[in-house]
Amino acid sequence: MKIILNGSEYSAPQTCERLSDVLQHIQTSDSEQPLLIAHLKLNGRDMLPDSEETRGVLVSEIQTLEVETSTLSESILRNLDNAEEYLNKLLPGIERAAELFRSENELEANKFFIKIVDGIDWLSQVFQLVVAAQNRRPESFEINGSTIKARQDQLKNLTQQMAEANQNQDWVLLADLLEYEIHPYYEEWHSLIPQLRNPTPGSQMH
Repeated sequence: MKIILNGSEYSAPQTCERLSDVLQHIQTSDSEQPLLIAHLKLNGRDMLPDSEETRGVLVSEIQTLEVETSTLSESILRNLDNAEEYLNKLLPGIERAAELFRSENELEANKFFIKIVDGIDWLSQVFQLVVAAQNRRPESFEINGSTIKARQDQLKNLTQQMAEANQNQDWVLLADLLEYEIHPYYEEWHSLIPQLRNPTPGSQMH
């Protein structure tokens, strides 16, 4: 068995019986803080580090194992970088979808709309993970006087309104929701990402 950890060869204890044992040893090898498994390749195949299938593999079945780790803070920064990059694409997409709905080009507009909805779901998960990882409670963490919980409820309501407008083929309403509600909502998140990168414990964002 050959193990490559962050680009260098690594030797696992002989007491390891399953891949889960190897990963646990890797994750606890740093005395300062636990490590996260950022990427895992088993016998040349990309695998999900947390799946039961992956962790149940016997050590005797492992020919090659490539593992990349990161600290929690590194993972948070990477997620925020990904979110910022995605927002740079999402915001123009929202504007374009609103324009297309207003021009009654609903077929093309709906292509953008589907991607926007998918993006909203993904971004919501990222922001929730970041806030939780920074030990902030959604009900107490405020952005411009509005708690994360309130913003989540607001987004849920807006998403429901957009779904109903789409179902009713009310393209003008859908365009208005995208331009005047969803776009400003994510513009605000975009402007606050730098503050999420460098949080001050107990502080509020204004």
